[in-house]
Amino acid sequence: MRFTKSEILDEFARQDRSYRLAIISSHWLQGGAQYKPSAVEEARGLRMKVLDEWVSYSDLAMLLEQDASRFSITTDFVLNQLHALIRVPFELLSDYCEDFDRASSGRAMVKELRDVDWYEYARAIRNTVSHNFRFDFSRYKPEHFPITWRGISFTADLDGKAITFESFWHKSGYELFVAMRDFAEALPE
Repeated sequence: MRFTKSEILDEFARQDRSYRLAIISSHWLQGGAQYKPSAVEEARGLRMKVLDEWVSYSDLAMLLEQDASRFSITTDFVLNQLHALIRVPFELLSDYCEDFDRASSGRAMVKELRDVDWYEYARAIRNTVSHNFRFDFSRYKPEHFPITWRGISFTADLDGKAITFESFWHKSGYELFVAMRDFAEALPE
């Protein structure tokens, strides 16, 4: 087994903390001058040394000063964390179930995983965010569509289109994470 159940649950907890921390951070980032020090003030003076060069954060300060760009970059930041919230746990669940099936002759965990109502939805999200952020349904047969979970459907016409907040956003993303965590908590040792 590549991972123990305990290690998987620890990783779920880490991903959960990171995602919720990103949400809290986004309030500070979007808060403009109301917070002291503001994210703009911090970014203006911040530099980081990388390979004998100093990288300035002043470009971020300029983006954070403007309403439209501030919303865009903070949304991208939190969305990136949402992607990680699904991608890493999905991979761990898949690996654990495969390893469990190889190591035991009883319970078929891969089949159990693939039979849960969120599996195909999570798989489509995982594949999209792990590659180029575009849906790729080229390997899906037409009868696979629509892929639906909790009222959100992926249809074949999304093939090649970028994932957006309309197809995957915070409430549905966190609900998916919780469903995956519930599955992880029920895993056999």
